[in-house]
Amino acid sequence: MEKTDQIFDLWNIEKKIIDSLWKLEDLFINPREIWYTKMWINVWYEENWKQEFRRPVLIVKKVWNLFFTVALTSKGKDNHKFYHKLITAEFNEHNLKHKESSYCILSQVKVMDKKRFTESMWYVSESEFLEIKEKLKAILL
Repeated sequence: MEKTDQIFDLWNIEKKIIDSLWKLEDLFINPREIWYTKMWINVWYEENWKQEFRRPVLIVKKVWNLFFTVALTSKGKDNHKFYHKLITAEFNEHNLKHKESSYCILSQVKVMDKKRFTESMWYVSESEFLEIKEKLKAILL
């Protein structure tokens, strides 16, 4: 069995767990927050998860149980139009270990179902959030 097949099998198991365990009413997710989400492996130039199919994302907009998100990475590029270095992120007391540089990958936006969200990490300031949204508008429109 190839490594890719094994990853597919693991992801199928993970999807079943996600679908069966999460209760939508238990999570309160809002714009400006950064959450860990469950994601499948990406292709080509897209950033992949590092472990357990988990990837941090910034919540940009909420539409019922769907969320417009931007992927984060710890290895970004300063002064690049497709990256925004997070400056004013405020961490939850349980996530102090995550105090490393983080970048929004503005070219990697995704609509995600609420069931994919697993853990709240932190949030960005209102002023920085508005700056990120303006950069997204410039790229996407």
